[in-house]
Amino acid sequence: MNLNFQIRNNTIVARIKQFDVEVQVSTGVKLKKEYWNISTQQIKNITSIVNRVDINRYLLESKERFQRFYLNNQPRTKDELRELIKRSLSDEKASIIDLLSFAKSFSDLQSKKINPKTGKPLAKSTLSKFRLLHEHLRDFKNDQGKSLDFDNIDLDFYYNFLAFLKEKHQYSPNTLGKYIQALKTLLNEATAQKLTDNTGFKSSHFKRISVEAENIYLTDLEVRSILAVDLSNKPHLDRSRDVFIVGCYTGLRYQDIISLNRGSLSGNYLNTVQAKTGDRVTIPILPQVLRILEKYDYQFKSNAKINVQLKEICKIAKIDQVIRQKSYVKGVLVDKAYKKYELVSSHAARRSFATNSYQKGIPTATIVKITGHRTEKSFYKYIKLDNKEHADILLKAWQSECL
Repeated sequence: MNLNFQIRNNTIVARIKQFDVEVQVSTGVKLKKEYWNISTQQIKNITSIVNRVDINRYLLESKERFQRFYLNNQPRTKDELRELIKRSLSDEKASIIDLLSFAKSFSDLQSKKINPKTGKPLAKSTLSKFRLLHEHLRDFKNDQGKSLDFDNIDLDFYYNFLAFLKEKHQYSPNTLGKYIQALKTLLNEATAQKLTDNTGFKSSHFKRISVEAENIYLTDLEVRSILAVDLSNKPHLDRSRDVFIVGCYTGLRYQDIISLNRGSLSGNYLNTVQAKTGDRVTIPILPQVLRILEKYDYQFKSNAKINVQLKEICKIAKIDQVIRQKSYVKGVLVDKAYKKYELVSSHAARRSFATNSYQKGIPTATIVKITGHRTEKSFYKYIKLDNKEHADILLKAWQSECL
C-alpha cells in the first residue's frame, strides 16, 4: 500500500485509497502547482525554492514510515487510515518549513545568486545581512524557547523581535530597520513559494524603522583646501586624498572609483557601471580629475585605512569647524560636539558632490542621472544643507530676478 502526494489548493496533501475508502491529509507544506513534479511526486529542481531538498526528503521519509506503520497496524477503517497517515507525516515537517530553517536555506542560496542588474554575485553586505538575520532569528528562538512557525509571525513577534535585537545588540534604529527589511524580503519569498499564507508582516505597523542620519558634506572651498594640501612627503595620504577628490567631483561611490580603468574614459567623459545598482552613468571629467586619473594610470588600489587617513588629511587642511551631531552609541542617542574632520569618511565625497551641485542650481534630474539615485526621495537624503544654506539659495534666486 503506497502513500501518494498531490497538490490541492497550493498545499501538498498525502492521499491513499484502500478498497472504496479514500483519505487525504494535508502535510501543511505550501507549494505552487507549477513547482510540483507529478510523476516523481517531488518538488521540481528549481533553485529559487530554497528548502526543496529538505521537503523532498521529508516526503520520501513519510512514505517509508507509512509503509512500516501500515504493515504493523493493518488499518481497517477510514479513521484508522487517517490516523496512520498523520503519524507517518509526523511533526518533523515543522523543522523543515518553519521560519528559522527557511531563513538558513535562503541565506545559503544568496551566495549562489547573481545580481540580474549587474551580472555579478550579490554584494558581500547583502550576503552578510541575510546571514546575520538567520543568526538573530536563531538566538531569538532560543531566548523565547519556542519554534518560529510562519503562522506566528505577527505584530507581537515584530515588537518582541525588535526589543530582543535592541536589548542584546544595542542596535541603532536604522540597523534595526535593516534587519526588519531583510525579514520582510524573506517572508515575501516564503509567500511567493506558497510556504505560508500569513500576510501579517504586510501590516502598516510591521515596518522598517528609519531615521535620517546626520551626515556632513564638504563645501567647494573645503574640497579645494584638501586639494591644495602638500602631501608629497606622505604618499599614503596623497593616494587617499586623490581618490576622495575624484569622488567629490564625480559623485561616484568608493567601490566604483577603484574599479575605474582606461576603458572608462571616452573623450571628455567617464562611462562606468555602478556596482551597487548596475546602472550605467556618464560623467564629464573636470581637469583636476583627469590629472589624478593620469597620475595613477587610471588604476586605484583598494585601501582599508582610507577613512582613518581622510580624517588625518582633513585635519591637516584645517577643516576643524565644531559641529554638534546626534548619533546612536550602543543604541542610545547621544548629542556630542565634534571637529568636522573627525566626521569625514569616503562616502562624504558623494554627499559633497550632490550637495554642492544642488547649491549651484544644477537641476535635480541632472544630478540624479550622475549619482544614479533611483528616486528623488533617496537623492534628497544626500542633500546636507542647514536652514541658512537653504535660505541663501532662495535669496540668491530672488536677487537674480531683481537684476
